[in-house]
Amino acid sequence: MNIKKISTIYKKEIKELKRDKISRIMVFMMPIMIMFVFGYGMALDVEKIPFVILDEDNSYLSRELTYSFIQNSRYYKFIGTVKSQNEGIELIDKGESRMLLVIPSNFEKRLKSNLPVDIQIFEDGIFPYRASVSISYSTIIANNFNLNLITKHSQNSVITDIRTRYWFNEDMRQKNVTASGVLLIALFIGPAIVSSLLVVKEKEYGSIYNIYTSSIRKTEFILGKQLFVMSIFIINYFILYLMTIFLFDVPFKGSFLLFTFSSILYLLVSTSLGILISTFVKTQVTAVVGSAIICIIPAILYSGYITPVSSMANEAYFIAHIFPNYYYFNLIKMCYLKGLSLSEYIKNMTILAIFYIILISLSIFRFRKYE
Repeated sequence: MNIKKISTIYKKEIKELKRDKISRIMVFMMPIMIMFVFGYGMALDVEKIPFVILDEDNSYLSRELTYSFIQNSRYYKFIGTVKSQNEGIELIDKGESRMLLVIPSNFEKRLKSNLPVDIQIFEDGIFPYRASVSISYSTIIANNFNLNLITKHSQNSVITDIRTRYWFNEDMRQKNVTASGVLLIALFIGPAIVSSLLVVKEKEYGSIYNIYTSSIRKTEFILGKQLFVMSIFIINYFILYLMTIFLFDVPFKGSFLLFTFSSILYLLVSTSLGILISTFVKTQVTAVVGSAIICIIPAILYSGYITPVSSMANEAYFIAHIFPNYYYFNLIKMCYLKGLSLSEYIKNMTILAIFYIILISLSIFRFRKYE
């Protein structure tokens, strides 16, 4: 293998990139745009739900219950009080409020008489997921309110108190997963598309015949192209990593060096896939569409990014394991949220290395060079 010939291919691509402003924007802005779109758009945290209160009792206990909702400022945003149900419902209709809490009259009197009392919640149900989560928050707050009442008035203060602790993602922030998971998507789709274009572009322009008639080996040609794409997307990797840490405030518990090493291996896999796709197509449009379809589906649907792979049906569970995205996402979760497990790291890295060897071998085999 001639390093000088690989270097020549690499320098040629760098010169073409310098001349092509559109390509420069595409290769550097596309991953950042994906980070913004998915990092913010895929966050499913239900927080700051605007709500109003109708307090028909206006007693000490009703105000205490009201305060229980207001002090949960992470989940609820208190808009104000209303004088009637119609006024509260009208605010929901206008979209200014998502929930109306109604505390009936005789609320305190019935509680002090040990009689059950119902509070009423009007919830905006246009988005069922958000409404169901909001109801869960309300139920927890009401249960805590009841628990405090029992503790204060019961002669026997020994009660069962459940305290839940979440492992790995202690604050239950969806953004921790959606933002860090963007690396999985951006480092797969972008490199695959750019790699596929580099070879197909030579075919469309006819410059591929220079390669056919030159002394360069097809391995050197493919590695030169791959080295060029790798150098660009390693820069993008560092940019995206910094965005997850400083823009999205995602914690990082693993080893940055090992995570960088795994990301480089993942880039080798994605660029090899792009080159392999380019050996099957003849136009740049086909290469872009084909790469996008082949990459987007496994990266989003079968990686565990949206639904945990362990929760998938048997067929989907099997399909998820035949794509490299699942294994890289395991490494992302390990390095960002769980902390490094060396045995799991080596296991996932070994599988990614196997993917790379298979894809680059097929790419070299499929690329036809007529000498």
